[in-house]
Amino acid sequence: MQNNPEIEQILESAVDIAHAQKHEYVITEHVLLALIRHEPFRRVLEKFGVEVTLFDQELLSYINSLTSMVKDPATQPKKTNALERVFNRALTQVLFTGRRHISTIDLMVAMLAETNSHAHYFLMKYGIKKQEFVDFWQSNYGPVATGMSDTHATQILDEHCTNLTRLAQEDRLEPMIGRSAELEEMITVLARRFKANVLMVGDPGDRLP
Repeated sequence: MQNNPEIEQILESAVDIAHAQKHEYVITEHVLLALIRHEPFRRVLEKFGVEVTLFDQELLSYINSLTSMVKDPATQPKKTNALERVFNRALTQVLFTGRRHISTIDLMVAMLAETNSHAHYFLMKYGIKKQEFVDFWQSNYGPVATGMSDTHATQILDEHCTNLTRLAQEDRLEPMIGRSAELEEMITVLARRFKANVLMVGDPGDRLP
């Protein structure tokens, strides 16, 4: 997966916003404010019909009200689990569409899916709905890819997974000793047409149930 300097710049701006507020955490709303202040994306929102200046002011007022997150003396803010979830969702979208980096539209769509957040509330309030915004983006800025080639799929799998079949073919797997019966049982289960699931529990070396 390739880094996108545009997304890195937005995230750095979000960290700066959180640090200026002496906030202990970087939250989704910090990133949303940085995103709508990012000039290329701001122009997209204005063309979509969003009152970006009012949006900015109201979102900033909300962020200013988060006094419970203030940590004095200020420390380097950390990303929350909710923000990690937003980026993971955006990354998943990228992987499924065969692209190599997260873009601003991926980040916005991921935020729209975070329905239990103030970011989602503000997006809805200012008329930014997922399907309408994606349709607008595709009409004006080019379609978002919806498929991937075999080459892309292989590259993504190689990047994020371990090819156990290849390791076995190259005789690079550790041998399994004293587990012939358990191995036979697993093969039998995996060969079933239905309910072909195997669950192994316990520490290494324990006897399989």
